[in-house]
Amino acid sequence: MGPLERLTFDTVELGTRDTFSEPSSFREAYHAAQRFVTDLQGWLVICGPSGTGKTHLAAAVGNALVEADQPVRFVSVPDLLDHLRSAFDPAVGAQYDEIFLQAIEAPILILDDLGAQSSTAWADEKLDQILTHRFNRRLPTLVTTGTRFDELGDRLRTRLGDPYFSKVVNIKAGSGMPDIRDSGLQTRLSEAMTFDSFAPKGAAGSTAAQKRSLSEAHAAAKVFGEHPSGWLYLAGPTGVGKTHLAAAIVGESIAQGREVLFRFVPDLLDDLRRSYGSGGGNSFDNAFRQVRDVEILVLDDFGAEASTAWAEEKLYQLIVHRHDSMMPTVFTSRTAIEMMSGTDSRSASRYSDAIISRLSDANVVAERYLTAPDFRHRGAAPRPRSTGRKSPRK
Repeated sequence: MGPLERLTFDTVELGTRDTFSEPSSFREAYHAAQRFVTDLQGWLVICGPSGTGKTHLAAAVGNALVEADQPVRFVSVPDLLDHLRSAFDPAVGAQYDEIFLQAIEAPILILDDLGAQSSTAWADEKLDQILTHRFNRRLPTLVTTGTRFDELGDRLRTRLGDPYFSKVVNIKAGSGMPDIRDSGLQTRLSEAMTFDSFAPKGAAGSTAAQKRSLSEAHAAAKVFGEHPSGWLYLAGPTGVGKTHLAAAIVGESIAQGREVLFRFVPDLLDDLRRSYGSGGGNSFDNAFRQVRDVEILVLDDFGAEASTAWAEEKLYQLIVHRHDSMMPTVFTSRTAIEMMSGTDSRSASRYSDAIISRLSDANVVAERYLTAPDFRHRGAAPRPRSTGRKSPRK
């Protein structure tokens, strides 16, 4: 199962959320998958659009069977055909036969993403051989497909849709409305950090200038939340409310049905490093693409990450893509933009000119600098700075 080991029945959410799939149809597929594990008879075919949870259920079946010491083969159809093509050589015929037999004779076979493969006469022939063999011998098989059942070829429909042997369930697409739990922002923060709960007058002891900086930042964040456009850069010392305003933008975006992602920059880079090292290209590419292409991106505590060539390269790629595509982006940082390249700043030369140039683009970026006593101190004398890792909350 490899990286799919994490996808089990315990990690499936069966509530009323309809972001990705319509709840009642997904629940039917969920129970059908559980019965397949228990009965191990016949075929189960799960149909539905991309992103509705088909692979999650298929992986949950595979992991449950592994846990029960049942012999099961899990493979995506495009990968299976690629393996067969690469082994289809007279010089390595035994390898081809071995791969083919693993699919055709597996005591239990899970074929994920049928229909995602390149459609060629050769590919259709191999799939037909595998399914016909297993159909005739009544070998337990689970198939997921993103293709509508009535759009499959006649021979596939005949085998996959046999009413006496196969159960077909259709997962319907959800409403597509995002959920705060998919944004990366903790629910408790989203509930506590709203525009209404932000205090533009600041903590006790705030001067008129400090109150004005908070009020201007609050207004700018609220406009961005209601009409996301360009970039918003919220700078200022710890505890003045930068993350509060960023979280409020996330909440407003969710309420408007927009796709938004909130990431604490050091954690984001740690996650990317892990996916790059352990999962290889696909795992990293998928993780990076999610951040790069999300409709609205919030990068919290920009500049708090460890300074390495790899980290700067990833941030450069992310910033260039979103700048060139004019994608709404929010930054919070303890460093003002003009200080990033200043010789007196501890962050001097931390970022390349290419990154600073884009952050300094007044046609795209609106910067607001917040200054006020630390809200957490409630006006008390500042406590010594911790040497541990900084929390993403300000």
